[in-house]
Amino acid sequence: MQIPDSFFEDEVRDGFYVSGLMKHSWAAQMEILADIDKVCRKYNIRWFADRGTLLGAVRHGGYIPWDDDLDICMMREDYVLFNAVAEKELPKGYYIPHERTSDHRTLTTVYNCSKMPVSKEHLEKFHGYPLCAAIDIFVLDYIAPDPEDEEYRVQLASILIATALSFDEEERNEKRTEEVLIQIEEMLQVKLDREKPMQEQLFVLLEQVFSLYKPEEAKEVACMVNWVGWKGWKFPIECYQESVMLPFEFTEIAVPKLYLEAVKIQFGENYMEPYRAGGGHDYPSYKGLEKMITDASDIARNPLSLHQISQKDLERPAWNDNGVRSYKLANSFVQTAANIHIQILEAMKTGNLHSLNQILESCQNSALQIGTLLEKREGEACPTVHLLEEYCELLYLLHEAPDASTYERLNAQLFQIEESVRTDVRPRREIAFLPFHASSWQSLEPAWRAAQADPDCDVYVIPIPYYYKSLLENNPELHYDGNEFPDYVPITHYNHYDFKTRKPDVILINNPYDNCSFSTSVHPFFYSSNLLQYTGQLVYIPYFHMGEIEETDTRSIYNMRYYVSSPGVVHADKVILPSDRMRKTYIDYLTDISGEDLRSVWENKIVVKSFETR
Repeated sequence: MQIPDSFFEDEVRDGFYVSGLMKHSWAAQMEILADIDKVCRKYNIRWFADRGTLLGAVRHGGYIPWDDDLDICMMREDYVLFNAVAEKELPKGYYIPHERTSDHRTLTTVYNCSKMPVSKEHLEKFHGYPLCAAIDIFVLDYIAPDPEDEEYRVQLASILIATALSFDEEERNEKRTEEVLIQIEEMLQVKLDREKPMQEQLFVLLEQVFSLYKPEEAKEVACMVNWVGWKGWKFPIECYQESVMLPFEFTEIAVPKLYLEAVKIQFGENYMEPYRAGGGHDYPSYKGLEKMITDASDIARNPLSLHQISQKDLERPAWNDNGVRSYKLANSFVQTAANIHIQILEAMKTGNLHSLNQILESCQNSALQIGTLLEKREGEACPTVHLLEEYCELLYLLHEAPDASTYERLNAQLFQIEESVRTDVRPRREIAFLPFHASSWQSLEPAWRAAQADPDCDVYVIPIPYYYKSLLENNPELHYDGNEFPDYVPITHYNHYDFKTRKPDVILINNPYDNCSFSTSVHPFFYSSNLLQYTGQLVYIPYFHMGEIEETDTRSIYNMRYYVSSPGVVHADKVILPSDRMRKTYIDYLTDISGEDLRSVWENKIVVKSFETR
């Protein structure tokens, strides 16, 4: 399965942050589904997207942003056939638990591995996801045509479930359990072997009870665990007689032919309204395994590295405001030229024409360079530019015929240049915008327009190079989006701007990760920690637009670890956020992980306002 690199980037969908690691998890699940589908096609087995996956296909055209797993379902006859052939037909490395314990009692889970750490071949096939991934396959059974028969089955199934689960209890009433086992034997006309695992036998009986009825007898179907447990999700049999395909991420997925009816039954008439709670497990599903990414030796070269805030992060390097500026250079030229004039006079007095010509040539070159720079920065109408042109003409006259009169005119011209620099060449600030992707430019554009409108600012847009990270590649390809920006945005290539000499007054970034994203990394020169030494103020404006985070939204709060404590936030002198509420969320989170003593640091750093050029 070919998946574009851009799919794996951290992004915000419907106001919810989806991490790069989650994107890799999704891709691994979809690769599993592709292999399951191959088996199903070979044996003419029907399968359907189920639960949150079905809702995601209908409402989002892919995963629900706050969902972390992929669920499908099959009718009982298809489910039985799949389980009979799956281990033989699925590629090497897959694992399907058979024990009727834990979560595998009434469904089939297909894992893409059985142990950690995973192999290089595993990483290649499953898109660099370094953990085990899985898909749950739920089974749909037929509901009895007679309501009384169905009620009897529900009661019987409830007894079987409760009795089986009682074997997980530390303190179990042995006498009462034995009485129930005898009752079950009488009801089902079976004999349970007290010498063998009883829970296993009870779950086998439960599946037999679930599958009592045949398709020709029924008008409705249900996932029996849900149906027995809370009378939920009963569907007309017509929903699941055929499948149709709906777009899902970068591919398509099979859904029930009457998928809207199925979705409404599961999620209600307001199924199009997002709701971030729900789910049958902690989010994310790999939460307990996440630490293994950094612990596993074979992937240590490129682990998921969440940024750990240290005291060193808050120690800003000393700033020396000596960057190249037209105002500074023009003043420097005037001061240097005044000393050169003394040398010119000495050479004229001694009659050393060779030395005189060298001095005049050097002075003329400097004047030309300054004039060219001022013309570019201040415009052709700048009076200082014209005075420098006249100054160069006087240098030429002095070269052709050295005399005191021309020398005096040269001194007078330099004085006029000095006055013009003071009045006509204003001190200007230099601001460099360092966008990540062309598609993320909109987050910086308002600040860029404000800087462009300030006549005292020189503004540069310098798209920075980046990599798509891989656990398999030592030298990933460098990407650059400089040619993809709107035509009205002047672009400066990063190789044509010398940060070490220019030292812009302000640098604005919109990628916070440096190398601390599972999917992408900017070039090391553009790490926020490195940029600090080249600017008086590093400003971070997020490229993604988050929704407000409620205190009860545990999934959004969990994902804050990927972007709130990232290097760009920690190292920036200012972080500009869109709302007071989001500012408080950032400050509270950073204080929680770094200590109350640092709250004032985050309060000063994180602001809610428009970018100001001063």
